[in-house]
Amino acid sequence: MNETIMLPVEHMGTTYDLPLTIVPLGYTYQLHVQIEGKTLILEKDDLGEYRVMDMSGNSKKVDKSFIAAIVATLQSL
Repeated sequence: MNETIMLPVEHMGTTYDLPLTIVPLGYTYQLHVQIEGKTLILEKDDLGEYRVMDMSGNSKKVDKSFIAAIVATLQSL
């Protein structure tokens, strides 16, 4: 069962409420975040750091500092 929650992310003085879905995969999970019409997939690597993948196929890039703000928010939880 995948439920969507709102993730409040602070970036450049503005708070964004981003839809986040936790997707279980066997013994691990992925976090799917909706941003600017894209789905970013975040998962932890072997060192416990988040890696971010864009699987939407949309060629428009998301600002790297915004992605860093999302990761920082997740790490603070």
